[in-house]
Amino acid sequence: MLKVIRSLVIFLVLFSLILGCAPKKEALLPEEAKGKVITREEFAYLLVTRLNWEGIEKRPKKVIIIDISKSPYRNEIKKMAKLGIMEVYPNHTFLPDKTLNRGNCAKIVENILVAVKDKKKWRRKYLGKPSPFPDVPNYHRHFNAIVLATKKDIMKPYRDGTFKPGLLLSCRGAKRVIKRLERHFK
Repeated sequence: MLKVIRSLVIFLVLFSLILGCAPKKEALLPEEAKGKVITREEFAYLLVTRLNWEGIEKRPKKVIIIDISKSPYRNEIKKMAKLGIMEVYPNHTFLPDKTLNRGNCAKIVENILVAVKDKKKWRRKYLGKPSPFPDVPNYHRHFNAIVLATKKDIMKPYRDGTFKPGLLLSCRGAKRVIKRLERHFK
């Protein structure tokens, strides 16, 4: 009976590996999915693994996140939350499975630039100025972040001059953002 159970477990593990449903980080990496949109947890993982965070000061307060216990990226999420890079919502949730849009990505880019360059004034640099994008009014909640991310050449507007802040960020787009961020870490 024990041999049958052991054989069944081995069969199930091998079967899940063949189908690609094994719960391991390599199976969930965003690079593997072309055209797929990226989630907040996947973006946190890419940020931690692709950028050098040494020397960046952590927030002194403890961060409580109640919805990441089952996430394979919980350590990366905690690191991004403690650094103040990615938002933890007032109800202590991170919403790891929520997809990331371009406006939210611009806000994360702003948080990174402020942390790395230690220039808090960048958070208000473009407030009250005219919008360079017809689809982003200067009262948009991520207006400053969007303009900063485009001025620093980390995110690009579309050819028609729009930014499309509500458009979901693809895995490929997330990798481009992180690649452009790398030069600010040198």
